[in-house]
Amino acid sequence: TSIACVLRHLAQTRPRAAVIVTDGYVEAIDRELVGALQGTRLHAIVTRDGSTNQLARAGIPSTQLGRLPA
Repeated sequence: TSIACVLRHLAQTRPRAAVIVTDGYVEAIDRELVGALQGTRLHAIVTRDGSTNQLARAGIPSTQLGRLPA
């Protein structure tokens, strides 16, 4: 999954806050692109079986979903 296009869109539109919903399996994230999001409160929601590795490396805070109660 490419997240760069999402980050570019956010850098262009400059919302005050944004939530990204992802499985986290994304390409290496350009830190310069993340830096362009200063002023935008950004958080990622990651699916239960997803990966937070690339998000963490780029400094994007995330919450990983857990299992739903049976």
